[in-house]
Amino acid sequence: MTHDVVALLERAPTLRGMTRALVQAGPELQVRAVAGGAVVQLRDGSGRMVSAVQAAQRLALSSEADRLLAEGIADDLPAQPWWVEARGAETGPGGEDTAGAVRGFADALVAEFGGLVWEPELRLDRDDPLLTGATDHPAITRVTDRVALTVQDRPVVPLSTWLVDAVAEHAKEGRAFQLVTPSGSRITHALRSVLGNPMARWVARAPDGRYYDGFSGVPLAWNEEAGFVRDTTAAPEDVPHSAFRGAEENQGNQILVDLKVLNPADAGLRLGRSVEFLSQTLAGSVPALWGTGEPATLAWDTADLTALARERAPESSWFLFTGPPNALRTEPVRPFSGTLLVTRVPEGVKESITLAVGHPPGEEPDLSVLSALVEEFTSRGVLQTISVHRRTGRPDLGYEARRSGPSLPIGLGIGVEGVASIGSERALAAPVPAVPVGPPLTHAAWYRIGDGTEADSQERFRALMAHLHPGGFPAVQQRTGG
Repeated sequence: MTHDVVALLERAPTLRGMTRALVQAGPELQVRAVAGGAVVQLRDGSGRMVSAVQAAQRLALSSEADRLLAEGIADDLPAQPWWVEARGAETGPGGEDTAGAVRGFADALVAEFGGLVWEPELRLDRDDPLLTGATDHPAITRVTDRVALTVQDRPVVPLSTWLVDAVAEHAKEGRAFQLVTPSGSRITHALRSVLGNPMARWVARAPDGRYYDGFSGVPLAWNEEAGFVRDTTAAPEDVPHSAFRGAEENQGNQILVDLKVLNPADAGLRLGRSVEFLSQTLAGSVPALWGTGEPATLAWDTADLTALARERAPESSWFLFTGPPNALRTEPVRPFSGTLLVTRVPEGVKESITLAVGHPPGEEPDLSVLSALVEEFTSRGVLQTISVHRRTGRPDLGYEARRSGPSLPIGLGIGVEGVASIGSERALAAPVPAVPVGPPLTHAAWYRIGDGTEADSQERFRALMAHLHPGGFPAVQQRTGG
């Protein structure tokens, strides 16, 4: 298990100042820069890594600190503070206080450059050896041949660049990724999108010391090869785990969108415009921030996003984005967050977009705008598929390891090429009424399944999918809830 500390600085730290702080943290430790200097490791005399520090990142908006650390933490900071994150094993092999060294580094930075230190209150008991190991990667606690395990003891667990790197590194080796948190922790929408992968698992530790799946509540047990797997010894009355059964407080509604568009690969292509129209229509604003991990450090700019994706091409690029913070929101802007995957394909450039929009308790989402989305993306000639679901959940889009009910379908849209491959006659004769969009001979189709609250909507969705493409429609993914 690592111990995380964040220094939020008023002024940009200098290289010399960072070095002084590192020396103060552990004068007997060796300093090693990796990842092109983006990460500095502190190692003991045996070469074992005891802590690591990321390069300072300037936040475009201090609200990211409020979102990921603690509400109001940035009130006395500049509008664009510097974020420096450090983590270390909580004790060294000889019982050294390496967590204290990491804390000392952050304190030294703040003393020189102003600001404050954030350190999470410990919630996980350190009584299980599974949680207290350390590896050569700053984010990974334990590795087997088949799984990499990370432990995060913080109230809000973001998709940090540490975790992004860990997932990518171990995926290359064919390992699954598992995250352990206290049962009371929340994960962000971006992290949830990663943990929804079949090769990932969210493991929550309950106050009674037992483990369960954060999405389903199924009790879990440790397997030395496969990591956490279903606990087959659990009694029927313990499924799901009792900590999972309690409903979250302040439940509202979340509208969930999966959109796939295909753009022609021309020099004038500006990525992110579909994101903007989608979020403007459903949430009332274009994104405020974007990045490749959390915190999202960059002010939203489609030109910068496009430039980075082109620089990485032909490799795909994955980004996350968030809406404006509370202080900058005006009605009817809603909290929102999402992800964007950019992929080069023979036909052009594909954007796979997810968007989650939060609505407070008692507020009914406006679903009448969904057909306008289908019409707009069809008129642009880019729509492949769009699916819309609804689930109960926190308006701030945080997700806890508690029962939240299933994600129920609202509607499905299929672009012109998809309709042509199915056949127009068959597409319009579906068990769910179809609304043709566009010219009669080259039209898309919109299927309004319901409002996301009907108990039988899943059956209607399955019937629609079976009709459109027996065996499943490959370009559409059905969301599931915990």
